[in-house]
Parts: sequence; C-alpha cells; structure tokens
Amino acid sequence: MKKKSINFVKLLRGHTSGWVAISSDFRSVVFAGRNLKTLKEKVQKQKEKVYFFPAGKTYGNFIG
Repeated sequence: MKKKSINFVKLLRGHTSGWVAISSDFRSVVFAGRNLKTLKEKVQKQKEKVYFFPAGKTYGNFIG
C-alpha cells in the first residue's frame, strides 16, 4: 500500500475549532460542526464516506 502525504494545515485552513469531516480522498472538508455529535448527524444524512478530525489552531503536537 502506498503512503499518502496529507497537508492538514492547508486542508483545515479556516477551521479553528470544533470538528470536521474530510472526504475519503482527503482533498476537502465536506462538513464542519461545533461538536462530534452534530457533525455525525449531518454526515448520516448524506451517506458519504468521510473521516472525522478535530479542528484546532495548530497541529504541531497531533499524532494520528
């Protein structure tokens, strides 16, 4: 399996709090919400495969 490099700083620009749902190809943020519960409700209605990620001001200490 080939490793894929993802620039989260660029991807999450403009999202400094709450949670985001990232598309399955890791190219865009498709949904955003104040908390994970409301974000999951938005995503359930769309039936799209996404990855959940917490939004923050910096990502220097994030290990995922």
